[in-house]
Amino acid sequence: MDDYTREMMDLKTLVTRTLEKKGVLAKIRAELRASVFEAIEEEDRVIDKDEGLPPALLGSCNDRAKQLHASPSGRLLTALICEYLDWGQLNHTLKVYLPECNLQKDSWKAELKEFSSKNGYDLNRNGDSAPLLLDVLEGFLKFESQIPCSYLIHCKCLGANLR
Repeated sequence: MDDYTREMMDLKTLVTRTLEKKGVLAKIRAELRASVFEAIEEEDRVIDKDEGLPPALLGSCNDRAKQLHASPSGRLLTALICEYLDWGQLNHTLKVYLPECNLQKDSWKAELKEFSSKNGYDLNRNGDSAPLLLDVLEGFLKFESQIPCSYLIHCKCLGANLR
């Protein structure tokens, strides 16, 4: 290997490491994945509209996930995940997650609105507050810590017997 080739390889390695450390490559990869999903989703809509063929991507989640998404708690779970991704500005991940779950762009917002109105939760908090998923998790952990251990063990055993 000549000096020029070695220097170019060293430069490439240095640039790659620097971009990795700064998170630039991860962002580019996420953006590329999102763009690929969007292109497939767009083509699916055209094919579905023109030819009536089943889409390649939309509705591609497995049966287990479809069953979960059909239940009220599954729809809420999906909405909480979407709200977290939105809150964390993980926009590229959200763009991949939504079509993979066969969800429309903002469908999760209606689910959260319904949940918040039933439970008196303010969704119009400022953007600096934690995602709702974290609030739900912290509420569960707080509740669990206040209940005697023997009661929790009984409930978990009872729950296992009910399944």
